[in-house]
Amino acid sequence: MADAEKEKIDLESLLTNYGARVECELNARLEAWPPDFACIHVHEVVGSMLARQATLAKQIAMVPLLWNGHTAPILLRAMADVYINIAWLLIDPSERCQRFISYGLGQAKLELEHQRAERAKRELTPENSAMMDAYERWIETQRACFLQDVDLGRWAGLSVRQMAEEAECIDFYNLVYTPFSACAHSMWHHIGKYNLRRCTNPLHRYHGRPVSPESEPDLHYLLLAAKYWAKTLGTFDTRVGIEVACESARDALLAAIS
Repeated sequence: MADAEKEKIDLESLLTNYGARVECELNARLEAWPPDFACIHVHEVVGSMLARQATLAKQIAMVPLLWNGHTAPILLRAMADVYINIAWLLIDPSERCQRFISYGLGQAKLELEHQRAERAKRELTPENSAMMDAYERWIETQRACFLQDVDLGRWAGLSVRQMAEEAECIDFYNLVYTPFSACAHSMWHHIGKYNLRRCTNPLHRYHGRPVSPESEPDLHYLLLAAKYWAKTLGTFDTRVGIEVACESARDALLAAIS
């Protein structure tokens, strides 16, 4: 068997095993943290947020083509968002999770009204009508649409930085969330570095030439995703007060590549 083929198989096995361990870690937390049916919304919000983080960690791992400075920071920034949200929600979970749900339902209602207004300008197909009806039913299973307020501000009433300060993770905000936001929002200090190449001709004033370069996968981004997943689990375990005897996906990954 060629070395390149063996290396590909080994990488596939490594990533498959990592994804399985992430899933195991998630399930272990959910089993150790049974729902309190008097405050079921807390389990739904925090549990789904934790599952979202697991999804991001696994999907980043399974697509090495994303491990580059053009794409990975977008997903890593989403992981940073999830981490700050979980850390902030768990300070006062009952009230804050309810606020999170209410804001989300308001945004869903607003989105639905925008779709209806747009569809009113042209003929509505049966498929489009069915999709909007299904979306409305999803909202109605939680709160009657006519009773749901639409909040056009921030869901937490705070900036992400303020949330990070309250959750005592301002360093994570400064070192992860903010830098990766440059990629997520295509800001100048990202595209200027990644999508411009300096011309060497002084007559052209060394202008920047727009480029869309190919990038080799960089394992560093996988390790960052694994780090943020492990950090999320650590904060979750501490805040909800559980101990889980489960092999760390990040530790196993580090051991496998060392």
